[in-house]
Amino acid sequence: MNLILDKPTASGTESGNNVGKTTVLRLIDYCLGSDGDEIWQDAEFRGNNQDVYEFLHSTPSVYIELVVSDPERGTHSLRRSFKRAGQKKQVGLFSIDDVTYESITAYRDQVKNILFGTSGKKPSLRQLAPKFVRSSSDQMSKTLKFLGGYGSSVAYEAVHLFLFGFFNVEVLEERATLAAKRNEIVRDLAAATRARKEGEIEQLLLHLRREVEQAQALMVLRGEVPEISAAANLVSDIRVRAAAVGAALGRVEGEIASINSAIATLRHDYDDIDYVAVKSIYSEAGKYHDKLQHDWEELATFVANLRGRKERFLQRQLDELNGKAAAGQQELAALQVQEADLVSALHQTRAFEVALEERADLHDKLKQIGGLEAGLDAIQTLRAHQEEIDRRLEATRQTIEDRKAELTQRVALFNTFFTTLSKELYGEEYLLTFDDKNGTIVFSLTAVGANVGAGKKASQTAAFDISYIKFLRQAGINFPTFVCHDGIESIHGNQLSQLLTTANLMDGQLILAAIRDKLPGISDTFLEENTIIELSQDDKLFGV
Repeated sequence: MNLILDKPTASGTESGNNVGKTTVLRLIDYCLGSDGDEIWQDAEFRGNNQDVYEFLHSTPSVYIELVVSDPERGTHSLRRSFKRAGQKKQVGLFSIDDVTYESITAYRDQVKNILFGTSGKKPSLRQLAPKFVRSSSDQMSKTLKFLGGYGSSVAYEAVHLFLFGFFNVEVLEERATLAAKRNEIVRDLAAATRARKEGEIEQLLLHLRREVEQAQALMVLRGEVPEISAAANLVSDIRVRAAAVGAALGRVEGEIASINSAIATLRHDYDDIDYVAVKSIYSEAGKYHDKLQHDWEELATFVANLRGRKERFLQRQLDELNGKAAAGQQELAALQVQEADLVSALHQTRAFEVALEERADLHDKLKQIGGLEAGLDAIQTLRAHQEEIDRRLEATRQTIEDRKAELTQRVALFNTFFTTLSKELYGEEYLLTFDDKNGTIVFSLTAVGANVGAGKKASQTAAFDISYIKFLRQAGINFPTFVCHDGIESIHGNQLSQLLTTANLMDGQLILAAIRDKLPGISDTFLEENTIIELSQDDKLFGV
């Protein structure tokens, strides 16, 4: 039992809040590969704690070191430095046992290997870490769904299976990759079949092909005059070319309109700026922030130049597109003249008109057939890919199914601890269960009411994590036997006392950040024996 508390307060105006208790947990998470933003940011308030941010990013470099010890894998030092102000490269920011790592990815892979004995990609270290470092009330309220809204069913499947001893990480990685690909294909397939379904396209193709065959047969039987037939073909070709030129011209004109709009917006964005007010604010800010390296005139000149460069760039694009539009209009006009001359030369004889209409109709049908065939081919290709992915997913699911008996026994072992502790706390036996839902293993908790209070939910999470540590010891799984908790103040004093007593007797480590006044019924002796850090308004974590 490791407690992180505020010091006893004598004055009625003193508070144990905002002294850095939760930040200690976030620093542990930082060494476990988090981005670190939450160290100086609050999820409920915008902006940074500027004092903390500047302290951590000052010169010389500030680093955090976490020592983890394991009987089998030994003792390791995980060290991360914060970027100094103005530092761009990540060199020297990550090291393990004095070995430097060039990227956060490489660092996370090695940390995962140290903690879990594998550096496989799925589940990732950052997917596993929230189970062991719950540094907010929100995470304490999500016993199983600790990935938040970003966790898919497949991601949770990989995390939960791994935590309970399914070590075939290749299967877990493959399932995650295949599930992502399948989601893309399903999305593309929905888009491809939005206008017409596959069966509808097949029937349309059969109908159009019959009509094309009939039209071609009639042309042969009628024995058209070769000159008229040739002229009709030529006019038809001209119209096809004109349609293509018109379409291209439409696209160019659309781009011209878009760029004109962008230029107008660029000019308008600067119309309502009160430069006098901005200059005044900028000058006032310079009195308090000596890091403002440029005066107002330099900044104003820079902004004006930037705006001018952007407008000139857009204007060059506009000139080029106007040239293309002019050329397209000329070509379209020339084709129209050619068509008019051909039609006039033949005096628009009835035979010519019939031949021209039939060829136009034939061309439309052939064009429809081409488009439908391309669409059908795309749909069938997507369906073939989906079937192949489904086949591979089923193979991975079968691998998991083959291990289900072992998984059942391990979950049962976990429940022997979980039900006992939950019954001691609330007189209710919580159970961890799992089921196959649409080919995915889904873990859930039963015997939990629909209106579970915040305190009860937090104690459920605490009971779950303590039981998990006991399970790891009993099952002989060499995973981390520590857990960090925050936001437990909502737990009733009776249950909280029971949890802390149980945690203090287990073969593992519970690091708990709490406000001293929120621990009623806990003896001063217990607090004194188990407190590792005490903080106060006069003695904050970073001294700021």
